[in-house]
Amino acid sequence: MARSSQQKPPRRWKLYGAWGSAHAAMARNALALKGVRCEYVEEDLDNKSDTLLRLNPVHGGKVPVLLVDGQPLAESLVIIEYVDEAWPESPPALLPPEPRARAAARFWARFFHDEVSPLSRAVVLADAEAERAELAREVKARMAVMEAGIAEDFAGDGEGPFVHGRSPGLLDVIIGSCAVGTRVLAAVSGVEIVEPGATPRVHAAVAAFDELAKGFGTTVPDELLLAKLLERKARSRAAAA
Repeated sequence: MARSSQQKPPRRWKLYGAWGSAHAAMARNALALKGVRCEYVEEDLDNKSDTLLRLNPVHGGKVPVLLVDGQPLAESLVIIEYVDEAWPESPPALLPPEPRARAAARFWARFFHDEVSPLSRAVVLADAEAERAELAREVKARMAVMEAGIAEDFAGDGEGPFVHGRSPGLLDVIIGSCAVGTRVLAAVSGVEIVEPGATPRVHAAVAAFDELAKGFGTTVPDELLLAKLLERKARSRAAAA
């Protein structure tokens, strides 16, 4: 989408994120895909800075936050679409050109954000092994719903490894940035969330984008993320006791 004649490109931008945050990784990966060099500020979510709390008071200092010419933008989906619109001349386009396909991409992005991501957190926080497995199976079932939707809405884009074909787009950024988290869920639950047989389009996109993210330097080791999440869970349980 071409930039309007009155739209000025951003001059200064800074991204606030946190180690191991998939949503922060989504924003970082979108910027990297567009070739945008951005100052990155690492936040400690257990000890959030006054700056982060001031920039995103609505969500209590959640990451990511993109500071654009001194003005904050919060939420990963908002930031990804902003990046796509702010740098339209830089490939790849993260949203399809057709209005129907763009709407479908936004629908499935919101589905993942609202229906899959929160449940993933519940898997890690569950105490009982049986409960973790049950919640993980529900995550897997919702990913199967997403697989069916992708197959129907983007039937003609299956020539490449990504949801949108040969080039990564919005949905690839979102699900691909969660590759490490998906493997961690499998480790704590014993349930493979994304499999090539059950969810072939999603599996291919996640694997392909994970390789890109490794090149961007935005991934974290599976075992370290698992250890970090379990440590945070233990501290939370101890504080509540």
